[in-house]
Amino acid sequence: MRSSMIRHLILKDWRLNRMPISLSIVLGLIALLVAQCGVEAVRLLGSVWFFISLCVLGSMLPGVAIVNERKKQTLAFVMSLPVSSVQYTIAKGLSILAMFLFPWLTLLISALVVIETRDDIPHGVIPMLIILAMLPLIGFCIMSAAALVGESEGWLMVASVLCNSSYWFAWYLLARMPSLAANWGRPVAVWNPAAFMVLSSEVGSIALIMAITFFFQSRKRDFI
Repeated sequence: MRSSMIRHLILKDWRLNRMPISLSIVLGLIALLVAQCGVEAVRLLGSVWFFISLCVLGSMLPGVAIVNERKKQTLAFVMSLPVSSVQYTIAKGLSILAMFLFPWLTLLISALVVIETRDDIPHGVIPMLIILAMLPLIGFCIMSAAALVGESEGWLMVASVLCNSSYWFAWYLLARMPSLAANWGRPVAVWNPAAFMVLSSEVGSIALIMAITFFFQSRKRDFI
């Protein structure tokens, strides 16, 4: 019964949010097509557009899937069902993470396929592509945690502003790392210690954010 209720809650979120998920995939794929243009300025525009589609989805999903449940007073109905606060947190965490990972993985794999099939794109950009793609995922986890734990649109707005305004700074710092930037033009992907260190830090950050979120959720007394 418990696993069935969690499954129904996850499917509910997917049905309600299939439109923004599909839209983000379409916009990201269009950006990839633009990024293959021979004009350098247009190629740069397509690359930026590609990452923006992920950032926009990461900012939009927490508000639609979490905050709107409180604003539209549907959370009270959900909690009236035979479901505990822990089950709700598990269902919401799994559903919203899957809703972001599906377009994220789709676009990332599509970008890797483009790089592999185009002779004019050096494979040395692959490590940096994956590292940069992890940033919207981290930002999404932070914004989702703020919406779930903070229980208000204000907390989500603060997290969104902080995350969206810091992407450019993170990109700048990564581009300034000589051990990463020096390998962009290589014909093969170079996975040096610096690349593994950055990726490990990003994965560790996501795990820490999720652990903190579930910790604070489990300590709540008044869930609604």
